[in-house]
Amino acid sequence: MEIDHVVLAARTKADAEEVLSQAGLGIARGRVIPGLGLSNLVVPLGQGLLEIHYPNGEPPAPASPPLLDFDKEALAANPSAPLVPMAWLVLMQDERRLRELAAANDMSVLEVPAEGPGFPPYTLAGFGANFDRRWLPCLIHWPEGPPALSAAHRHEPIGITRIDVAGPADDIRRWCGGEPRGLNTVPGTAGPLRVEIGFVDGTTLTLGPATGQ
Repeated sequence: MEIDHVVLAARTKADAEEVLSQAGLGIARGRVIPGLGLSNLVVPLGQGLLEIHYPNGEPPAPASPPLLDFDKEALAANPSAPLVPMAWLVLMQDERRLRELAAANDMSVLEVPAEGPGFPPYTLAGFGANFDRRWLPCLIHWPEGPPALSAAHRHEPIGITRIDVAGPADDIRRWCGGEPRGLNTVPGTAGPLRVEIGFVDGTTLTLGPATGQ
């Protein structure tokens, strides 16, 4: 069971681009996320993705999910971290299994249309149900296969190798139907804290607040 992608908050697009440039990571695409007051940047990692959100100055639509508020709260709580993990998504290869877990855990299931070239439609479970339990991931299934994205990396990544999540491990395992590869749980209930990216040369990059912050 693999981590599909991790969503991080940035204060500005420039902040995100600076961190990625220093790490040698390229950006495949970006877009305005309708109604949320946020835009994103997407970084393909070979295995999985990083999705970075930043405020775009537009007011969120009435009754929209409070993702902009969540991002601002996390960044305010971690003033020295340019990128802060906000959410994580676990890949479900079998759509039937996703729906079984959704029913067992009282999750909503959304059918999300394609988001432009290279980003196909997907099925998402758990969005909203995890707002009060930030340690829980969304479950995602790509019926047409995962995004076919590439970027001009100077430092070639192999994927997400570890995620530190503050939350009860048993709760996460029950939600996911097993333990996602690379998961490390720590005390607390804050949700995802740090994500580690591995590179082909054996080095790693950790994004998020420093340990103990």
